[in-house]
Amino acid sequence: MLEETHYNTANNFVDFHKTYRSTHSADPDLRTHFQNYTIPINRRHHMCVSLAMEIVSRLAEHYPHIAEHFYLVSCEEAVEESEAYVNHCTEKNIEHAAPSLEKEHALVAMQIVVGGREGVLILDPGYHVARAVTVMKDQCYPHTGWFTQSDEPHCKREYSYVLSHHSANFITWTERVTRAGKQQYEMSVIYIERPYRTAIDVTVRRNLVYNFRSLLSRDAKGRVCAGLYFPVVPNPADAQVTLFYDSVNDTQVKQKFKFSSFKNPQQIPENIMTHLGNLAPQLRMEQAELIELMSDLADSVHDAEFIKQVLDINHCITEMSADN
Repeated sequence: MLEETHYNTANNFVDFHKTYRSTHSADPDLRTHFQNYTIPINRRHHMCVSLAMEIVSRLAEHYPHIAEHFYLVSCEEAVEESEAYVNHCTEKNIEHAAPSLEKEHALVAMQIVVGGREGVLILDPGYHVARAVTVMKDQCYPHTGWFTQSDEPHCKREYSYVLSHHSANFITWTERVTRAGKQQYEMSVIYIERPYRTAIDVTVRRNLVYNFRSLLSRDAKGRVCAGLYFPVVPNPADAQVTLFYDSVNDTQVKQKFKFSSFKNPQQIPENIMTHLGNLAPQLRMEQAELIELMSDLADSVHDAEFIKQVLDINHCITEMSADN
């Protein structure tokens, strides 16, 4: 499934911008549009929520008796202190704590029992995890433990999932990143007590104003092998996008371009067209479709009023959840 699907927050950004411009020309307030926007979900432009739905749907086609035990769960990323976070959610009750939670990510879980020992199975296609992760309460076999998620020359990324020591309703997900011999750790917390029923309205909506966008192709092992990504920046003149794709002899091409190069599809420089021609098949897109997307993205990031409001809303959400 990882090979057949992309992780894509580029198209939903374009759709969000186009809908805002077409329906709110008289009212420039993006916050109202953001709160009331009906989010389109389809089986082509996936992010973590629809990827989680997709993998359960595919399982249901072959193993319906197993798939019915899987459910979507929510994840709070980059939690500074897991004990304080879990206590906050537990003491207040999760619903009362919800206004201060960001819930940026969604994945899939299933409760399991192995020889009388409790555990949880985790599937996370949104983070390109190409395995079912087994999380045993006692951390004994078949507990997955630390595993390598990606190992590139400049960066090694490892994951570990354990049931929280503070509450069995939470899983602590630790990411260990090694760059230039130095290790950094980041912790996220997954809430598994009950299904995440507001994933579209919360996680997908939150992502609409996130200040980093991407369209990524993955291989069967979860390696991100081709795509594009860009930060959303305040000054349109500074807006740049990085294109990358696999090339010959196990090398990867990575090039950064100003978005202004894509404003007019008829005037894209020849050298950039060459890169688009190489990238398109690795994204399983026609070159014309990729050119149209790049042009639409250029329109979005050069809409200064829209971008300013996107960044303002993103900042407000980040501030709201800063204590997590």
